[in-house]
Amino acid sequence: MPIVVVDAVTKEPREYKGRKKWGVKPVGGDWLSLYCDFKPQKGQSFSVNITETQGKDGRIFKDAEIIGPAPGVPPPPPPQTPSVEAQFNQIKQQASGKISWDDWALVIRTTWDIVTDTNMPPAEGVALVNTTLIAYSNGKLETPVFPVIDDDGVVGANSEAKEDDIPW
Repeated sequence: MPIVVVDAVTKEPREYKGRKKWGVKPVGGDWLSLYCDFKPQKGQSFSVNITETQGKDGRIFKDAEIIGPAPGVPPPPPPQTPSVEAQFNQIKQQASGKISWDDWALVIRTTWDIVTDTNMPPAEGVALVNTTLIAYSNGKLETPVFPVIDDDGVVGANSEAKEDDIPW
């Protein structure tokens, strides 16, 4: 009982003896006809019975009948996004002089969070985001200073920002 993981699906099904069959390309395999009443989606897995028939021209055609869903594979965990503090500390550590896209997006998200938390009207919020981005890109805006925490979880005595901590 093979397991088929869908990699590609035809746009439309074909009708054969009153049943729909979809052209499906499994991951790492050849196209086959999958009998089902719904359109399979990329990434879906099925346990199937496959029957092969040889056409008049010698080609092999594979028809797959769904027996059931594939044995469950736990979904991958959602990606962990670093905390705002970690992201700001990462910004400070970059000394290239160029603003990375991730840092630019972080400033936008953080500013917009402030706009929504303060219930600022949208037009004024957009103006604040624009002004913040201009100040940030011109080096006129300092990022917040977060305390340095060592491996033991102790806040270091030297948690003040130093002049060389600022990337510009």
